[in-house]
Amino acid sequence: MEIYILDKEMNILGIIGVYEAIIWDTKYNEPGIFKIELLFDKEVNEWLQRGNLIFKTDEVEAGVITRRHLKVNKYGEEIVVVSGCMMSGYLKRRIIWDKMILAGKPELVMRELVYQQCIGCSEERKIPRLELGELKEYDGESIEKQITYDNLQESLTELSNTSELGYRILMDLKDKTLYFDVYRGEDRTYGTADACVFNRDYGNILEQSYEENEDNYRNVCLVAGSGEDADRIRAVVGDASGIERYEMYCNAAHFSDREISAGEYINQLKTKGQEKLSEFCIAQAFTSKASSNAEGGLGDYVTCTDSKWGVTINTQIKEIEKGYSKKEFSKIITFGDAQPTLTQLIKRNSKG
Repeated sequence: MEIYILDKEMNILGIIGVYEAIIWDTKYNEPGIFKIELLFDKEVNEWLQRGNLIFKTDEVEAGVITRRHLKVNKYGEEIVVVSGCMMSGYLKRRIIWDKMILAGKPELVMRELVYQQCIGCSEERKIPRLELGELKEYDGESIEKQITYDNLQESLTELSNTSELGYRILMDLKDKTLYFDVYRGEDRTYGTADACVFNRDYGNILEQSYEENEDNYRNVCLVAGSGEDADRIRAVVGDASGIERYEMYCNAAHFSDREISAGEYINQLKTKGQEKLSEFCIAQAFTSKASSNAEGGLGDYVTCTDSKWGVTINTQIKEIEKGYSKKEFSKIITFGDAQPTLTQLIKRNSKG
């Protein structure tokens, strides 16, 4: 593994040869984060400017420095700490500038969002050197969606959660080009040819926890669109009944029904309802400190099982956090959907 420091134009400034600690946390449905701590060196410190890039040769996506912290520790050593997000965090810097009405399979919708807001847009809004990556033509149900003024990265994350497709920005150092890439992990569940099973008995799990929680669960969403009172256009997603019915409301009054058919408008409301329900699922997650040789890549479908606990789930790897220090290497893998934080819940509710 080599760690390169690059400027914003992807020119190599230098290499980090010695470090105190690194945390490299990649995520499937949203931009990952990183943190690097090293002893102060004047030349390296000059390279570690906000906006510059960190590229680890054993990782797919590079990171963007967004924070730099200089300090003196209790031993009198000068320390520099840089942190930031993976390059897909660039997408958080754009909003949906005008109303977009989108229809098609999720991969195509995600690509169209990025193209219209970052590539085929006015010159000042373009993200330099960004292009669309390879079209994979993934299967999936077509959706109809209307978005106005929402944050681009958050809109992509909503689509990622409902479609089980991940997204990232890849870098070609040779051509100095960035590629927006939509991808799906491999099926490596029990019974497949290349199965990946996580189990304490197999020695690939050092520590683990399992959680299931329905505190924030909803399975029926009433979506209210344009109009007032009895004339307001509404759609319902979900059909549970009785005590198993968990209802929620989504205000989509800002969705315009002009220049589209009634059927298209209802489908747009239903898509919004499905996205909201995906945020309020039953949290079911294994979080494991895996052995250093544990297999499975980000987005892969794997099997997690513990016979003593009586739990077996086929689930997706949603997050891989790698930690490096002078003494050890650690890998923490999150399978499935972890319990949302308070900040995430507030953000969900505020969006309607």
